[in-house]
Amino acid sequence: MPTYHELSVWTRGIIMDKEARDVAQCVAAAADREGYYSQYIADYVDDPDRTNALIRKYSRFTDEPIAEPFIYENPHPDWVVLIEETIIKAVNFFRGTADGKGVLVVNSAREPEYLLRFLPEQMRARLSKLVVVDAVRLAEPRGTSPWMFIRDLGELAWDRTSTEGAPERTPAGTGIAAPLVGALVAATGVLALETLAETLHDKDAMYRGAEHHRVLDYAEAAAEVGEGTQTTART
Repeated sequence: MPTYHELSVWTRGIIMDKEARDVAQCVAAAADREGYYSQYIADYVDDPDRTNALIRKYSRFTDEPIAEPFIYENPHPDWVVLIEETIIKAVNFFRGTADGKGVLVVNSAREPEYLLRFLPEQMRARLSKLVVVDAVRLAEPRGTSPWMFIRDLGELAWDRTSTEGAPERTPAGTGIAAPLVGALVAATGVLALETLAETLHDKDAMYRGAEHHRVLDYAEAAAEVGEGTQTTART
């Protein structure tokens, strides 16, 4: 059976646009380096960008030529990344995902069990793993302002020109994108971390994310105990 994965990254417009773009682009670039056919897509349905509005970035890769490269959305995402944790309550990001196949990565300092409470039953049915990484803590510190986005993104919060369609002023994989994509690749095990490191700027933060994240293996726990207490594996 051919390898095929669709990644959907959900974020907030303008202020967190670049982080989502970096995650999706780095996955596509790493897959390309490993010999897969890969594609990165910005969701033009979400245009024009609006500050804090929900927007998406996509990538996909396969070991066969991509059958429909001009479909500008991922119809069946099996990997989902949430750049900001409150998005978990905002939208059905598992639409089209097969039951028990969805890997969800969330930027949060909270425990996976807490975040699981916000997934309705129909979305839990599609969940395989819930991966939580405190990307803010693991990213390279870049400022101490109490304003949320500067605290979380550091230098990137000032770089509002690095939005879709504007010139990039910061390299790919700077800030919270690095630990997020590191956690994703480590938890899924399809791409090599060493290959991913070649595609981004903050390699140390990427490896920190790959090492320091929390995984709730929901599909495995549900198979063992049904709807009972879930167990958490730490990495």
